[in-house]
Parts: sequence; C-alpha cells; structure tokens
Amino acid sequence: MKATILSFVFPLLFLACSSDDDASRQYSENTFTAVKNEKSWNGITEIGLTTEDTLVFLGVADGGADNGVVVAKVKFEGKGHYDLIENQGIYYETVGGDAMVRQYAIEKGKIGSFNIISYDSESQRIKGEFEMPLKAMYLNQTNVTDSTLTIVNGLFSGTIREEVIY
Repeated sequence: MKATILSFVFPLLFLACSSDDDASRQYSENTFTAVKNEKSWNGITEIGLTTEDTLVFLGVADGGADNGVVVAKVKFEGKGHYDLIENQGIYYETVGGDAMVRQYAIEKGKIGSFNIISYDSESQRIKGEFEMPLKAMYLNQTNVTDSTLTIVNGLFSGTIREEVIY
C-alpha cells in the first residue's frame, strides 16, 4: 500500500516542481512585486479605467516605512505591450500618506514598459509586467543625492474596478 501511494505522490511532486517559466512567476491577486533601486518592493494594486479608456495602474507599497506609489497610465487596448514615456510612468513618496516628499517621472528620452500579458474581459482580471527608468521631478529632502530611481522586474495582478475614474 505504501509503495502504491509513493509511486503516485513522487510523479506529482516532480511535475509540480517543473521549471516552467510562467509557473515561476508569482501573481497573487491585487498585488505587485518589483525591484526598486536594487531592493525588493511589493504592495497592493488599484486598477481602473477613465471615460477615455485610459488604464490607470497604481501600485501602493505594503506599509511600513515605505510610502511609495508607482503609477502607469496607458491607452487601454487589451493584452499587449505599452511604451511609457515621461508622465505616463511616475513614482512618488509621501510622509503619512499625504505630504509628498519625492516625485519621479520617466526621464525625457527614455522609455519604460508596461506589458499586459493576460486579460480576461469577462472577469476584468489582468496580469502583467512593468519597468521604469525614472528621474526626480521634485525632492523635498536635502539628504537625497541621487536624482534617479529604477524600477525593474515588476509583476502585477489585479481586477479593473467597475467604477469609471473621471
């Protein structure tokens, strides 16, 4: 009996540990992960559409000392690759959630990316990836010496809200 169970369990474990690239990417619902200036970063997502079909993506840091928010805006046409230029990709930090201390945008002449790799029009669920090369637009702290910020390896999952953003 033990041999029968083991002969069934081992093949399942082998298949579950397969090195499929898509399976190795983690897409928890309404969350994002990324690397921000070479440090792991994660949080929750809010995703909506404007009356003009602009998809607005917000990735809000998961509390703690990090009050960072990443924003991407694209003319939504479903699954696919979207280039981000200048104010289509921004990042900002606050103190207490309301007093802005830093704001960055895609540096002029550089291009970020926002890729929707999965979109279900019925459930409004999307999954994707993002990267942004950012330059400081506003710094309210004199101890900040580097005016660039890089966000790479961004993964996100979420559901587009039913309410239209105006």
